Amino acid sequence: MKRFNYLLLTALVILSACRKEPDLSDLSGNFVVQTDKDPAAQFNTYKTFYISDTVAYISSNPKDSILTDNTAKSLVAQIRKNMEARGYTYVGRNRNPDLGINTVAVKDVTVGIVYPGYWWGYPGYWDPWDWGWYYPYYYPWATTYSVTTGSVIAEIIDVKNAQANQKLDVAWTMNLNGALGSSASTNLQRALDGIDQAFAQSPYLSAQ
Repeated sequence: MKRFNYLLLTALVILSACRKEPDLSDLSGNFVVQTDKDPAAQFNTYKTFYISDTVAYISSNPKDSILTDNTAKSLVAQIRKNMEARGYTYVGRNRNPDLGINTVAVKDVTVGIVYPGYWWGYPGYWDPWDWGWYYPYYYPWATTYSVTTGSVIAEIIDVKNAQANQKLDVAWTMNLNGALGSSASTNLQRALDGIDQAFAQSPYLSAQ
């Protein structure tokens, strides 16, 4: 048993050494894409869908509510294009679509303060909190930081069976999240790429 464990450990070390490490620029340059589905949803039973050309918008500004600009239109168009590529047909809201799609954009600004201490975080030395109320020790200044993140969320809702179920079930969700840069066009392209990736990792989402 010990020999087996040793061989297994050796194999894992070799495999991990051969594995290509991800490019850090890719990790910071793309949105994290999360998708989820209702296990009971039968996606091939739906044929039509409706999506509004406006996007709900949530931010630190209480006046923000919806987006109707070119950014919103681009996000909606990308989702619609992917839905049609999966065999679904777009129809108007008054045509009793099988599926309805809600789209939400979120912008969040996080501000924090870091108090660095002497030996702070340095392995093998004292915990900075050992200094008691003298912490932060040695460095009299604080470092502030601000991170702006964005999310694009889409929900595909089962409208077809809403009356029979007496509720609106969410059949599929998409959540894109990442840090926003200073370029609006770059942020939009990341969101569009994230939408494509969300559909790519959801092969079950098909009318066929």
